[in-house]
Amino acid sequence: MPEGHCRFCDAGLREGGRDCYVGNMPSPAGHLLAGAAIAWAAESFGPLRARAEDHVGRVPTASAMTPLVLACAALALAPDLDILLASHRTYTHSIAAAGLAALAGGVFARALGAPGVATGLTCGLVVASHILLDWLGRDGSTPRGLMALWPLSAAYFYSGIDLFADISRRYWKPEEFILKNAVSIAREIVILGPVVALAWWARQRGVASRRTSA
Repeated sequence: MPEGHCRFCDAGLREGGRDCYVGNMPSPAGHLLAGAAIAWAAESFGPLRARAEDHVGRVPTASAMTPLVLACAALALAPDLDILLASHRTYTHSIAAAGLAALAGGVFARALGAPGVATGLTCGLVVASHILLDWLGRDGSTPRGLMALWPLSAAYFYSGIDLFADISRRYWKPEEFILKNAVSIAREIVILGPVVALAWWARQRGVASRRTSA
């Protein structure tokens, strides 16, 4: 390991910890795609469609980036903040984290006058998507998997499907950090791209139909 490595990661590399330089799957790009897809799908129907239509009317140049989409993008990445605590894929990668995101998102949305239940469910699904994608991805760390069912179980769950390739943080190895990661991200785009495109199409169709009927 090179000099000047991340002091936060050092704790995760000790005996009994997890190597935070390897095995993080998918990349932030993959999680962002999933978060955006869920937000756009949620805006394609129900009370969130009306909110999206209102945003498009006020800010037509930023029709894709509604407050809900931005919030979902942040939530899609949030579980990986546990890397800073040297406890990657533990508590923030669990059903408890998804439930907390749903509750907090619903309460916050209600306070702002937005649909509380619909927003909360969307926020919870975004965090759950992070868990699902990591479960489907290749994990080169030890122990493999994530504590998906915490607090019901502290066991690590690993699908073994390896749908997504792993992402390396070994920045001192250009062939791995740049080339290998580029291939992994391209794979995520190929897999998730059609889902994102379908969600965007449904959202645009829903917003357009509501504006036409109005």
